[in-house]
Amino acid sequence: MADLLIEIGCEELPAVACREARAQLPDLLRSGLEQAGLEAGAFETHVGPRRLAAIVTGLPASRAAVRRDVRGPRADAPEQARAGFARKHGLEAADLEEREGFVWAVVEGADTPLGELVGGVVETVVSGLQFGKTMRWPGGRFSRPVRWLVLKIDEQVAEAELLGLWAGEHSRGHRFLGGETRVRSAATYLADLRDVKVVVDEDDRREAIRSGLDAVGSWIDPMGKFDEVVDLVEWPVVLEGDFPERYLVLPDWVVVTAMQSHQRYFPVSDGPGLAPRFAFVANGAAKPEIVIAGNRAVLIGRLEDAAFAYEKDLDLGIEAMAAELGRVSFLEGAGSLADKQVRVRELAELLADRVDAEPGVRPAVARAAELCKADLVSKLVSEFSELEGFAGSVYARQEGEPADVCEAIREHHQPVEAGGVLPGSEAGALLAVADKIDTIAAAFAIGVQPTGSRDPYGLRRAAAGVVAITLARGFELGLPELMSRSVQTLVAQGCELKRKPLESVPEAVEFVLDRVGAALEPEGVSIEELRAARGAGHTAPVPMAALARALRDARGSERLAAVRDAYGRCVRIAAKGEAEMAERFDAALLREEAERALYEQLVATDEQLADCVARRDYACALDATSGLVDPLNRFFDEVLVMDPDLALRGNRLKLVFNVAAAIRSTGDLDQLPGG
Repeated sequence: MADLLIEIGCEELPAVACREARAQLPDLLRSGLEQAGLEAGAFETHVGPRRLAAIVTGLPASRAAVRRDVRGPRADAPEQARAGFARKHGLEAADLEEREGFVWAVVEGADTPLGELVGGVVETVVSGLQFGKTMRWPGGRFSRPVRWLVLKIDEQVAEAELLGLWAGEHSRGHRFLGGETRVRSAATYLADLRDVKVVVDEDDRREAIRSGLDAVGSWIDPMGKFDEVVDLVEWPVVLEGDFPERYLVLPDWVVVTAMQSHQRYFPVSDGPGLAPRFAFVANGAAKPEIVIAGNRAVLIGRLEDAAFAYEKDLDLGIEAMAAELGRVSFLEGAGSLADKQVRVRELAELLADRVDAEPGVRPAVARAAELCKADLVSKLVSEFSELEGFAGSVYARQEGEPADVCEAIREHHQPVEAGGVLPGSEAGALLAVADKIDTIAAAFAIGVQPTGSRDPYGLRRAAAGVVAITLARGFELGLPELMSRSVQTLVAQGCELKRKPLESVPEAVEFVLDRVGAALEPEGVSIEELRAARGAGHTAPVPMAALARALRDARGSERLAAVRDAYGRCVRIAAKGEAEMAERFDAALLREEAERALYEQLVATDEQLADCVARRDYACALDATSGLVDPLNRFFDEVLVMDPDLALRGNRLKLVFNVAAAIRSTGDLDQLPGG
């Protein structure tokens, strides 16, 4: 058995590319080995800022030969043709077999050495990696230019060419503290790289950083920079710096932002508040005192900028900031930020009424909507965009605004990323949803909706935020109504739309509903169940998600299979007879006992469904529709739907259509597997 080492060395990868590669490498490596016909004992993958690596153990020295039967010319072909076919496969003409009127070559093949296969494995891995952003250079395309390639089978170099590079056995250590080094084998790889100041294993880097930070004191990571730092350093060294205590008069989150945004420093807490110290992770440090002094100077500069901006903003006041919003454009063609504030207030108040908000929430939402965008013209937010919302809440509190108003202002940007913190207050949640819905509706109305991978205005993030908040709180939205209100106000404000509302609003609604799948995937809802739920025609995340969960819970049941099959039969018959279907169903035209029984069951089912759907109890709805299965099967057995009498035929087709429509309230069940 043999061990294989693969190392792809490149220019410094951004942390996001490291995360992307780490998520994909195991499956790609497994696929490459399978395609090569190799079965490994085990493998591990490693990702760092300058390399992607894999160590595969327990590989066979070669791939066993595969016997193949190759069909040749017809059996009555000339001897010359038979002889040529035999030579092509390394055989004599007498070795050919005759079967089914043709000659066949039985090719036993030969074992393929492992060294001839690993190049294909690496090619599968590299070609399969998908990065959000890539670079093109003379050697090919990758997240960053690839500079070296190490391929070793035990202690031997495996010959292969990739991205314009020939594989070798020399890797590169830390850019400043290490140097080029010979990798002896897969078994010694991690130790060989450690000798040149590279910790290849990300878990080892993570533990080294954590231990170093713990040694500094009670460090905190409010903005979640720890994992990013792990992917930015090859030889982690934790250092400590300090700064003047006078900056601690700033709000804590301002100090934290100055440390963590861009610089990725870790604040140190001192009891309930911050200490005038910070920790940071250097990528090696030959002269730590110089590195500390440089980072200290950078932080003090940022804190000085924050302190200056904060004082100027306090002097101006949040009301004065809000008064300046009329001169700041929101989106080109969608009015000013002052116009947006008006639309957001309307939507937030409408939402508060729809969800029957607690007393006092509506006025808090309305007041917060008037001030929530004011800090966009503040000096502090112009220096630190991450403080948007928080800065406004601080300035509102300074001017005596109620606590619930300040909290709603702070929370209305949440969540700032997928899986991020959601607004904790009802007022903040309502304001956040209203703000995001207006942004989406306005963008679609003026024609700047996302195209392909481009999303310059963060609309996918906004839509995901709407879904996350509404599912968490059970808000009943009515997206078409809210989107239409936003567009109507946009027109009333004098904005010229580039798209008609009847076109842009439905597309904007569908855009938001597209995000429900990502929210439900961790709950085990399949794509087929999501499509089925969406087919019920819901225009809000909450009922759509409730139906998808009910279909998930009923997965594999005989009840669901029976309803699905009945629905599919109805849909196909109704579609086939659409041209002859009556415009309205007429109970007076019922002739057969079976069709009367089906109609009576449909009436009863419709009443049950109305109650179940009103309560968002889709398990109950599925139970109700299952009552249609037996009467429907009897109907199809005993009643001729396509009766020669055109009136009866049209009425029966309409009855079948109505049954399908009733069942469709539990989803477009044709989307489920097995139909």
